[in-house]
Amino acid sequence: MTRMRRGVLAAVVCLASAAGSREAAAAGFATQHFGGEQGTVLSTNPTAVYYNPGAIGFSEGIHLYLDGDIALRHASWTHQAPPRGPQDQPDSQVGNSGTAHLFNVFAGPAMAATLRLGNFAFGAGLFVPFGGRVNWGTTNGDPKYSFTADGVQRWHQIDAALTFLQISAGMAYRLGPLSIGATGSFINSQITDDQAKSQSGYVDTTAEERANLNVAGNNGSYAVGAMLEAIPRRLWLGASYQAQPGLGEQVLKGSFTLTTGAAPTYVASAPLVQQIDFHQSLPDVIRAGIRLAVTPGFELRAYGDYTRWSKMTSQCINTQTSNTCLVHADGSAVGGGVVANLVRNWKDTFSAHLGTSVFVSPDVEIFGGAGYETGAEPDATVEPGTMDGNNISASLGGRFNIANYLFLAASYTQLQFLDRTVTSSQLATLPNGNPVAQPTYQQDGNGQYTQWVGVVDINIEKQF
Repeated sequence: MTRMRRGVLAAVVCLASAAGSREAAAAGFATQHFGGEQGTVLSTNPTAVYYNPGAIGFSEGIHLYLDGDIALRHASWTHQAPPRGPQDQPDSQVGNSGTAHLFNVFAGPAMAATLRLGNFAFGAGLFVPFGGRVNWGTTNGDPKYSFTADGVQRWHQIDAALTFLQISAGMAYRLGPLSIGATGSFINSQITDDQAKSQSGYVDTTAEERANLNVAGNNGSYAVGAMLEAIPRRLWLGASYQAQPGLGEQVLKGSFTLTTGAAPTYVASAPLVQQIDFHQSLPDVIRAGIRLAVTPGFELRAYGDYTRWSKMTSQCINTQTSNTCLVHADGSAVGGGVVANLVRNWKDTFSAHLGTSVFVSPDVEIFGGAGYETGAEPDATVEPGTMDGNNISASLGGRFNIANYLFLAASYTQLQFLDRTVTSSQLATLPNGNPVAQPTYQQDGNGQYTQWVGVVDINIEKQF
């Protein structure tokens, strides 16, 4: 049982590309960039089913919408391994200093439709509000310890996938200049993660193994929103609220597998498999914005959101036979059910965005924008598997009527994260200098972080 409990400590879930696509990098690990510059709380196209269900009341007739994002992400983490402790093996920190790099390309879809009948409008869609893919590149490593080729970041993450598929449906009612709406959602959540861990739970290259986590679950959620045409055909105000997936804590179920390396360097044995529960709380989101038609051919937009990532205090793993997932302040477990606890203590984030559209003709719209967003992760708990930070963005694109009310839009958004140097990580050491206790201990997150994300968004919309 001791081997099994310590082995499960290896299931340190990075939550896949926390910066993977984000709002093309929204804070935390959100991927709410479908629609690009035209997917906002102010949009009346079918993306409003997700961003602001009240806005679909301003649509006309039938709208069919298909969207695809292609994201390119580059990131690096430079880490200096801490000195080995007096009880550590001489080679315990081999392969834990240096720079890890990644360059990943991945894609994500969205589709939605709306129908306006008198004062009522109906909408439905499929979205991926959180998600991403991560694969860190291999390095030369140390020939004596083959696992070191997976990079200095391997104790946090080697590769991972995070996918939240959300199906939403709802309606809006428009009465004069005001439209209010609501949607209900079904959300399927899937997380897989591979990383390094030792049976003791502490960083030790000489006893390194590989852990895999695979969990999934289904939850519900809802959203409400409103849009007001304050000045006819000139000024619009929009606001919405998106509830947490699961309306609180999520509990995903699945398996953990621990695999050893080859003899004689490592102690080879049969893989260990255990059924586990994974606990986390995702954020709710408040959005608001204003849209102004300065002239018939020129429009300005200002909008933002407040995302309550402070709900993400930890990600906890326990056996399916246990009902507890609590730890003491030093990281030790309360009771015997907790097998791994990942401290997050993330912060609420906000974003602000300015956008504009120039209508060159009835068939051609050129649009662009710029924004700023704060990061969710404090220095104390940031790590390369979930690296985050303040970022600035810029986008440019166009929308074209290519046939009879068949519109094609394409845009590019560049997100540049501010370089970050962390020296006060508390993943391995408490503020008082004592080591973090099991089952909460992780490799420290100190080091230099760099990151940028580029997103190509292409969508097609048909109006009837």
